[in-house]
Amino acid sequence: MFLYDWQKIFEKSEGDASVVFTIFKMMVTDQIPKSKYDKIYRFSYINFIGGSFLIHPDVLLYNSYKYSHVEVAQYLALASLRPLSDYFVSGKTSLDLNLVEVDIELFIENSLLRIEDNEVHFLYEEVPQEKKQWH
Repeated sequence: MFLYDWQKIFEKSEGDASVVFTIFKMMVTDQIPKSKYDKIYRFSYINFIGGSFLIHPDVLLYNSYKYSHVEVAQYLALASLRPLSDYFVSGKTSLDLNLVEVDIELFIENSLLRIEDNEVHFLYEEVPQEKKQWH
């Protein structure tokens, strides 16, 4: 499980989706800057851990080349609205539309998200676990 503080990421990136992606990638891969001139240097000393969560951040990052940085940032923003307690109690990874306080029409074109049955579903949060083979 990957925990992050969306508000802090958004503030430190100044709302720039490319910078949001850089911070996300830095956190998921545990990158450290190579020098003080590295683009992640200014973020490397900031603690971005928080109460928002992703179950499969590695799968999202692995497939991120298929999507724009804006789509990934929107994915992270909406995922941050999900109550962590709902996941611990029921394993729920979707987001109830009643918890979304912004116009959901802004996210309709995002291919990482699907709206169905009054809930937002996250493409890489619902990835089935690998089938275990018994020998």
